[in-house]
Parts: sequence; structure tokens; C-alpha cells
Amino acid sequence: MGFFKVQRPSASLLPDEIWMTVLESGCTFPQEIFERVMLNLIKNPNVTSSHLFRADVYYDSGPDRPKYFDSGGLGERGWTRHLKPQYRPRTPGPEWKEKGYEVIRTIVREMIPRNPQLDRPLVQTCHFLQSVKEDEEINVVLYVPHVDNIADMPFYHPTVSQLAFIYTWRYVLPQAIEPAQGWIAIAYRLFDGQDMKKKLERTALRLGETIHKHGQGQLAGYEKRVHLDQIIPQKRYQDTYTRLKAKYGRQLSEKWVEVTDPGKHVFEDIGIAAFLMELWKDMYSDLPRDDDHESIVAEEAATGLSEKVPSEPRQEEEQRKEKPPFPGFVDIGCGNGILVYILIAEGYRGWGFDARQRKTWTIFPPHIQARLQQRLLVPEVLHPPTQETPEIYHSGVFESGTFIVSNHADELTPWTPLLAHLNQSAFIAIPCCSHDLSGSRFRAPAVTKTAKQHQIASETRLPQQEETPDANTTTTTATDDNTPSNGKDAQATTSKPCNPQAAETGTLKKTPGQKSMPSAYATLCSYICSLSEEVGYVPEKEVLRIPSTRNQSIIGRRRQSGGEGARQDIDGEGDGAGKRAREEEVVGVVERELGMSVQTVGGEWIARAEKLARKPGSGH
Repeated sequence: MGFFKVQRPSASLLPDEIWMTVLESGCTFPQEIFERVMLNLIKNPNVTSSHLFRADVYYDSGPDRPKYFDSGGLGERGWTRHLKPQYRPRTPGPEWKEKGYEVIRTIVREMIPRNPQLDRPLVQTCHFLQSVKEDEEINVVLYVPHVDNIADMPFYHPTVSQLAFIYTWRYVLPQAIEPAQGWIAIAYRLFDGQDMKKKLERTALRLGETIHKHGQGQLAGYEKRVHLDQIIPQKRYQDTYTRLKAKYGRQLSEKWVEVTDPGKHVFEDIGIAAFLMELWKDMYSDLPRDDDHESIVAEEAATGLSEKVPSEPRQEEEQRKEKPPFPGFVDIGCGNGILVYILIAEGYRGWGFDARQRKTWTIFPPHIQARLQQRLLVPEVLHPPTQETPEIYHSGVFESGTFIVSNHADELTPWTPLLAHLNQSAFIAIPCCSHDLSGSRFRAPAVTKTAKQHQIASETRLPQQEETPDANTTTTTATDDNTPSNGKDAQATTSKPCNPQAAETGTLKKTPGQKSMPSAYATLCSYICSLSEEVGYVPEKEVLRIPSTRNQSIIGRRRQSGGEGARQDIDGEGDGAGKRAREEEVVGVVERELGMSVQTVGGEWIARAEKLARKPGSGH
């Protein structure tokens, strides 16, 4: 059902003739869905405008209208008086009350543009209004920009003084033939002397289509599958990203010497750098200070805009003292070196290496180039170094606790949690292509073999699914104890569990696993998590805001410990006996996963690594 211009009675729902209804359309989703959709658009304005990053909410009266509720009409006597004047809610006007509407919720947001050098932020009050009648319920979401004249309106916002989304839901009796019907209208309140323009009509159409699409999608049962900002808050990440982008984006793009697209690689690494810097703030002390961040925090504390209560700065200082010092970082498979360059330039101690030198390394200052090395990672557990070991080999043994970064490192990705375990380090792995622990391409399973065995052992099976021994089947127990048998013979004579069939389970329905086969990338990420768990980490997953479809990250910053569900931070400490125990643990994982000795794996690994080193370097 499309939006169209009509002259419906919805014009009578508006408070005065200054308002102009632009577009209207019918809908079938109820009022609860309309409110959810509008709340999502208020908190995420980037859904309707690509020029916006997000919205920072400074005031929200809440859906339950607490006692201190203030929609802005109380002025200096209101609960919002602690806010600076420009952040206090603007009233919807007495005309709405005269029309029978009641304010049920008020939100003040500031829309943050992607490029603050081109567009400025805009503060806006969003009111939820409601009017309940005998046969219908009318809900209005009213946008009131904190702008007094049209010249001050940013490019990304319609040039109107107010904007209203009107939702009407007609009640019908149970015996009525006609179904319940909803109706959406979009109306503008123009500035004095302003005329309606085609651009405003197009904007209204785009907004209406978005609301209709999201509402009908939720009615059909749509559920969001990807959840962002689970570890680092969106505001912190985007503020840091914006600063790094302005500082490094243009200069790196202009100096790009690879044949690949700088727009992808440069801004992808800027995004990863921003995430790491914010992650490290939560993990370590004695980090480089960001003067811009400190000035923003000071301003917010002085104006009352900070979300923190006065006692929190002292608590943060105490928590900072409890955190371990930053141990430095190493970027294994660093590729073009941009990530290493940005982090070092921002004051973080670290280095990176790759099997192949990149042309991009030459554009960096000499002190950065000295921190980028051409090395082949040959884990010590695969090939203990000797005097004859080539200098280009690196054993994977770093300074204890060094934070390990693995960004699209392909062959090194599954080794990332194992290397972190050996070095008592925290890590981040951002998988790309799937390789096993010998460096060979393969489709990764969702879990390791050990985890799979635990899953099978814990599965509840129906009686008819249990394997019954066949009298005609010769098993290993019936063979002569003195008769040798190889692995293949043993495998052939060992009973295999049968797969449950429809007749056995009594249903033709597909299992959840049969309904949707996960992608190769999804199973690779799950496999890295499973490897992490096998060596004692509690993996955390975060979908990064970077321009890449390979944007899933696995973070290992906490260890499993002691009792059920207990966790402890990585401390980077361990004695010689502990080191040997960790090496034996990693060797066991490698041999179980590949079904061959660690010496054989080491030979294959070295052969592939040396072959890789002879290839020319690419953009990443």
C-alpha cells in the first residue's frame, strides 16, 4: 500500500490551519508497533539519513510517566532545569492540548552528523502525543527542532519548523465484517513565509515508506539478527572514529600506493583502530590521553550533560589504578600496516609483521617502518627454533601479556587464541578466509572436535534412536586380542550412531539446524570461539562498524577460572611449569583437530608459509 496525496479528515486531527498534511497511507500494524518503530527512528536517525551517525539522548521522560515527568512547560521550575537551556525540551504548544491530545512521553535528542566539518549537530525535542476517542485512538509523534529560523536548519533535516507523524487506529466490533484499519499521515508546520517544495514532498515520502516498511516487517515477525555495540557503546566508538577519520583519512587516501581501493582499506583500519583504543580503555591503565575526549568530558561535567553522577570520576580513577598497565600490542599478519601506523601515532606501543612486505609501508615515517617487519610466523610448538632456523621465522613467543591483534590474517586466524594462550595474552581476531591449523584451506566446523564430542554425549536420544547390536556384526570385542588392527579396521567394525528418521521421531518437521544452514563465515567465527574456549578463554563477539562484510570480531580478554561461570582478567603472568603445561595443551588441540602429529603439521605449515612469502603483496 503506497503513500499518496489525499484530502482526508486527518487534517482535522491537526491543531490549526498552519499545519499541512503532505502524505497519507493505510496500514495494518497496531499502535504498539507504530510506537516501537518511531522510538527506533528517534534513537537511530541514521536509518532515514545516511548523513547521520546516531542520536545522543539527553532527556527521556520514560514510557511510564514518572512523577518528575516534564515535557518542557515548567521552565525553570521543571525537572529538566539541570540541563543547559539549549538541551531543555521545547513544549508542543497549548494548541495540541486544546485539540484533546495528552503528552505521554518526551525525548530530547541531538543528531550527530557523520561529517562534523560539513554539518552541525541538531538538538530536537520529540513528543509522543495521544488522543483516545470512543471509536479510534490517535497517536502523534511530534518533532520540534531547536531552530528558530530556516537558515539555521542543517542540510540533513527537512526545512520545517515542526514535523508530525500521525497514526490513527479505528476500533471495530468483534462481529464487524470490516477489519481494523490503521492510517498514517505525515504533516509539516512550515516557517513563516515558506512555500512547500518538491524536496519536502520527497522527504515525506521517504520517511513514510520507512515507517510503513518497518511496521509491516515487525507485524510479519521480523527480528533483528545483528546486534551492534555490545562491548563498546556506540557514542564512544563513533566519537573516536570521527576524530581518527578527520586526522588520518584524507592523508592516507592521498598517499595510497596500492592498486586496491583506499576507501575500503583505509577507513576499515581506522574503524578497527577506534574500536581497539576504546577497548583498551576498559582493560588497561597508563594509556595515552586524548585531549579532545578530556575536554568533552570536562564540558559535560560542567554543564550537567554527563550521564555520570559526581562520585563516578573518583570511582573511575580508582578502577584505573586497579587495571594492569598497557602491555603493548602485536599485529600478526599486519598487511598494509595502516592499523599499526595509526595506533603507534596515537601513542600506543606495539609493532606488526607480515609474510610479505607491502608497498604501503614506504609511505610511513621511518620510526613506523622500523616497527613493521617481514617475518614468517612458525609457532614454537610446531618447530622449536635452533641455530639453523632462518632469521625470517618468528616463533610466536612475544613479551608476556602482549595484546595480539589478528585482522583478516587468514592462516594465522585459528592460531590467534592458541598464541594468546601460550603468551598469557588477550587478543582480538577478525576472521576472513577459513584455514585450519596447518594453514590449509577448509570449511571450518562450528565447533572443535572435543566440543563436538561433548555435544553428542549430552544429547538426549529417543529409545528408538539408540543403536542395538546386531548379532551378525563382528565387533572389536569379538576379535582375538592378539590380532592387530589398524585405525581403518577399527573404524569399520565400530558401530555408528544412526541418524534419526522421520518415522522414528514421529514428525516431518525440520529441526532448527536443518532450517537454516549457517554460512562458511559464520561457522568459521564459531570455530574460533570454540578454539578459544578450549584453551580457557571466555570469547566475546562484536560486529564491528567497518566497511567490510567480514566484520565479526572475537575478543579474548577474560579467562575461565575455578567455579561455574567464574572469570578472571588476563594477567600475563606464568612460571616455567605453567608454560610447559600450556604448550602441551596447545599441542593436544592441534593434534586432535588435524589428526596428525605436531611434527607433521609443522612441516606442512613451513612449506605453506614459505610459498606464501614468495607471492607479491596485495593491498591488505
